[in-house]
Amino acid sequence: MLLILIPIRNYIGKTGMVIAAFFLALSPSFLYYSRFYREDIFISFFTLMVLVCGIKYAENIREGRSILRLSYLFLGGVALASMAALKENAYIMMALVIFFMFLLFIREGWYRGFFWRIRNNKILIGEGIFLIIVVLVVFSLFYTGKFLDFYGMKAAFGRAVSHWYEMHRIQRIGGPWFFYLPIITLYEHPVLIFGALGIAHYSGCCGRKIEKILIIMLLYWVAVDIMYIISNMRPELSRFLPTTYIASSIVVFFPLVILGIIAVLKSQNLFFSFLAYWTLTNLAIYSYLQEKVPWLVLNPLLPLAIIAAAYLGELLSGIKLNSRTGAAIIIILAVSSSYFVYSSLLLNYYNYTDPAEPLIQAAQPPQKFSLFIDKINEISRQYQNQSTEIQVTDTDMETQFLWYLRHFTNVQWKVSIESELNAPLIVVHDSDDKHEPDIVKSRLRVDYERLDSAKMSWYWFAPSDITPKYLLFRKMDKPPGEYRVVLFYKPKD
Repeated sequence: MLLILIPIRNYIGKTGMVIAAFFLALSPSFLYYSRFYREDIFISFFTLMVLVCGIKYAENIREGRSILRLSYLFLGGVALASMAALKENAYIMMALVIFFMFLLFIREGWYRGFFWRIRNNKILIGEGIFLIIVVLVVFSLFYTGKFLDFYGMKAAFGRAVSHWYEMHRIQRIGGPWFFYLPIITLYEHPVLIFGALGIAHYSGCCGRKIEKILIIMLLYWVAVDIMYIISNMRPELSRFLPTTYIASSIVVFFPLVILGIIAVLKSQNLFFSFLAYWTLTNLAIYSYLQEKVPWLVLNPLLPLAIIAAAYLGELLSGIKLNSRTGAAIIIILAVSSSYFVYSSLLLNYYNYTDPAEPLIQAAQPPQKFSLFIDKINEISRQYQNQSTEIQVTDTDMETQFLWYLRHFTNVQWKVSIESELNAPLIVVHDSDDKHEPDIVKSRLRVDYERLDSAKMSWYWFAPSDITPKYLLFRKMDKPPGEYRVVLFYKPKD
């Protein structure tokens, strides 16, 4: 990802490129998900590649280099198809790009003489068809192994969209509208501060205009806050308020989305207007979707980091150290960057399995879980190795165990504890109220042994937990919650 920043150095400046490389290389979020596999780090890589290919393609249109244009179209098409093959949220990025092109269509007035333009730009139309073919062929190869399997591609697309819709509908991992804001605030201080200033700077509304927009946004949020207060204090009046019927994330982020659209329509710098639009719309969409997981923060964070780096590069190039403003910028930059690096090192090299770190998915296995997996491998070697039968009665364990048991070919999932349990390895959920392990133990033969393991631990954060001790050392004043599992195994020896 750092190398892909080089082609856009003319847009963000050489200083901005170095700062962007610093932000991405030491970002607690990007570094964590680079070291611990998640698809979203690859989504970020291909997203940045698509952005660079789009910029270089536009440059070569002006310079008339058709061969280079085709090469960038090919790379961009491969990147788009790779994104779609990696994860379903690639379609969110594609939809945002399409809407951006629609806004650009309006901004540039391309609707005037549209059909005439089509007739006289056959080369561009051909290149567009070439891009579509590249995307479809690569997408089909990834999903079906065939060059153009339209039925397979349609099925893959339908399952991807329906998956996200279903996860949002059932709120599988729901969360508040502000889920991603505390994560960015805690870990990405300089990116948040200078990124927000950069969005205001590059939004196309300078001087008095940006002041008016900010005042209007502030008044809007005050009005929304009053509506929520009325709803809490006088529930009988809530049916008259729009906040009762509209999701909080939509209500809160609506002015930011409008600001992103204004940036595209009014800004003189199309590159930065796209980044501002990209950041704000991503933040709004992922805050709305009820599939709140920390790794999705990478999607709005990537363009925000580039904006922050570019704006900071501009500030540093014209800064006067003997002025109050210059001194304030240096102090803010030094303090925020120091905490930024400290948080990254603390998270990635010391607390990488500590659930007190919000970037880590809520559930983390402690060291005993390694012993749990080691015992499964040990017993399986006494039987048929990876063909050894394993029964998993815990209905919530499938996702966690899919990776650890990926080489085992005889795993029975979601087995009822009422059924016959006779496999050499049996995994059972352990709760304080149902006592499933004791029920299973009473029905097993005496040659089974038991191994307890806390599968997952997590914290439910409250505002009172954010203390200086937590901010500096991630120390909590309460024990984490746990989700426990038990392994029953039958050794041969």
